[in-house]
Amino acid sequence: MRTGSIFLSIRLRKYPFLRFLSNLLRSCWLFFPSLVFIILAMVAFSQLSQGQDILISFTETAGAFGHVLAAKMIFLVAIFFWVYVSWYSSRMVAYIKSWQHREAVRIIDPVLSDQAYASLYDMELRFLHRFPRIIGYGCLLVVMIVLSLLLFPGSWVQEQPFLVLIGAALLAWLADRTLIRLVQIPGKSALLRNIAWVLFGLVLLLPVLYVKYDLFSSIPYILLLLLLLFFLYMLYINVRRQHMIREGSKAGRITGIHPAKPFEKLVERSMKFLHLPNEEKSYFAVFNLVAAIGLCFYLLAINSLAASVQIGPFAVILLAFAVLLGFGNMLSALSCKFQVNFHFFIFLFAAFLPTPDHHIVRTGSLSERQLDPAIYEKRQQLSEYFYHWIKSRPEIDTASSYDMYLVLANGGASRSAYWVASVLGKLEDASLQNPRGRFSRHLFCLSGTSGGGLGIANFYTTLLHQQKKEPVKGFEASGREFLRQDFLSFTLARMLGPDFFNYIPLLNKFVPNEDRAEALEQAIERGIDASYYRVGFDSTWFDQCLTQTGVPHSLPVLFINTTRVKDGNPGVVSNIHIAPNIFNRRVDVAALLPRDQTIRLSTATILGARFPYISPAGRINQLKTPSTPNGIDTTRAHYFVDGGYFDNSGAGAVQEMIRTLLKLAAASPDDEIRKRSAKLNIRVIQITNSPQGTVPLKPIGPFVNDLLSPLLTITGAFDMQTTVNDRRFITYIQDLQQQAPKGVFRSFEYIPIHLYNDPDVPGDTLSKGPYAMNWFISDSVRNQMDRRLVNQPRLIALLKEFDLITGN
Repeated sequence: MRTGSIFLSIRLRKYPFLRFLSNLLRSCWLFFPSLVFIILAMVAFSQLSQGQDILISFTETAGAFGHVLAAKMIFLVAIFFWVYVSWYSSRMVAYIKSWQHREAVRIIDPVLSDQAYASLYDMELRFLHRFPRIIGYGCLLVVMIVLSLLLFPGSWVQEQPFLVLIGAALLAWLADRTLIRLVQIPGKSALLRNIAWVLFGLVLLLPVLYVKYDLFSSIPYILLLLLLLFFLYMLYINVRRQHMIREGSKAGRITGIHPAKPFEKLVERSMKFLHLPNEEKSYFAVFNLVAAIGLCFYLLAINSLAASVQIGPFAVILLAFAVLLGFGNMLSALSCKFQVNFHFFIFLFAAFLPTPDHHIVRTGSLSERQLDPAIYEKRQQLSEYFYHWIKSRPEIDTASSYDMYLVLANGGASRSAYWVASVLGKLEDASLQNPRGRFSRHLFCLSGTSGGGLGIANFYTTLLHQQKKEPVKGFEASGREFLRQDFLSFTLARMLGPDFFNYIPLLNKFVPNEDRAEALEQAIERGIDASYYRVGFDSTWFDQCLTQTGVPHSLPVLFINTTRVKDGNPGVVSNIHIAPNIFNRRVDVAALLPRDQTIRLSTATILGARFPYISPAGRINQLKTPSTPNGIDTTRAHYFVDGGYFDNSGAGAVQEMIRTLLKLAAASPDDEIRKRSAKLNIRVIQITNSPQGTVPLKPIGPFVNDLLSPLLTITGAFDMQTTVNDRRFITYIQDLQQQAPKGVFRSFEYIPIHLYNDPDVPGDTLSKGPYAMNWFISDSVRNQMDRRLVNQPRLIALLKEFDLITGN
């Protein structure tokens, strides 16, 4: 007699609890794709501040009526798509597993009747029948729970969301049992069907009323709508089930009779392959209809930036989860049918078979734009740029002192970019009437990482494109309007779409050669840019920012910090030459580009903001000149990720630059340069966007200590590395303040401008946040940042200096 796991429950019949536990664990394994995405959704939206900010943005209803209504209706389509695909694709797996189990038992005991089989394996069959329903309920329950957390921030529910989910799922299971009994009572089924139709009408009507009367901004009203959708789903699957039973009494399983219509024949063959009963036709038809509609929105989000922004990040995630779990359940169904673990082979093929590399950094041709192919080789050295900078400012001669600003911008995605651009724009606006020159004229260097790199690049390109415009206040507004936009939805759509299927053999042949990092770049380039001072990412190449030997450059030095993957070496994308002897062998990323090749400014910016898993490491192919006359060119592949892996503020490169500037000013043979340098006040502004102060040291359990302490230490060291680098830089500036060589520079000053509370400023206690770090900012978080902008104490002090100078 054959033995196997399917007969384990027979041996456990005397132990009901163990039998229940065995079936529960096997069901979790069987339906793990659906459960994985339920868990991912719960973690993303309950434990991550980025997910919570996405939820907050869903409650915001700014915009035209039609625009807002379309976004909310698409959300309903997305959530129904996720729920229905989760439920019915799991149901199809259950049917195949049930058929497989019945056939195996039939081999062992050919005379066992269907009635006796159902009695013998009653618990197993109940799990196969009911577990997909619980999965569908779980999808809706997750959305309701994470939204309810916005009403009770910091509550115990946020600490233990999965306990709440399990408890809610148990209540849904009990309600489902009651409803199963009710639909079997004569007369009740018709009543429940009518209630379902009423709920269906309400679910369609209420979004219109919600948008008209701004009720989507109220979380209780959103929860009410989701609760109605929950009851509608519960009634639908139970009322339709009763209808299916009635249909089943008229017709058995699928027969060999072929329908006349080709489409019906295809449906019948598909259902037969999946071992679905013939009375499931209506369910199967709705499943395909819902899948087709949801898939259309999913493909729109992948292929259209405008569509992905309209859909929004919340709905994009739900649409993607539905597609990916549907794919996972399809593999589970095939694994059950053919008794081969296709999931294992997919992982095996993805790990060991060659995969198309779509992470090569975008480049363009210089010669096609009639530019010198060697333009990157002719960038100025730091010494030339510094001397030109001093020479082009004759106003220093008549001043008693002259401020020279160096700006550091810490990383932090759109949070950092928005804060950095707002601060720099505010300083520029305040200095437009300054008789000693605008802030940008005093600006020597901009150094940033990740989102900070985007913030300084935003300010830089705004200066680049405004030089012929009448100077009016608008730099702050330009940066804020541009960087408030949604750069996340299109990136997520590519991440949870083509970049995922790129690892699936055969399917990757149809994946476009555009990854999620390129999607992020395109979202920046094609953002709405209608301010008086255009940002101009859509038309700006990095070669337009370059200094050139022998040509004075009116804009500051630009440092976009990145990190090379293979050796962890820091790199810099810069408009000046990065000399290894000055910058401690940092990688000069621009010098790696092949001759006649260039990159966009957006590409250069994101090269320092590639933080996995949202953005993969970007590859630059460096052509290596052969060492022998007859040799051939070889290619070295350089992969770069977020600069925050090594230095999240860019302080290292700036410190190395200051050391060299001291030597250049002191050793210059030009008397004019030495005299002007002696009047310079070197003022370093560091714009941060993370909480200040120490991390609370809480106890960790013995299990975590033994198992995860190396990982926790590495993670802590990653965060602490930037802190140590910054403290080293601050100490260096303080040492220069006290011990600077006389006659070289007049003074040194370090000015931190924190988004969060400044621990060194008494009374600065109103900016506790939290400010979510993401490529998307909700209006709620953005408004908090705007309020911080007008009461940041050190920024106010700087602005007052300009007011005193201008006499305002």
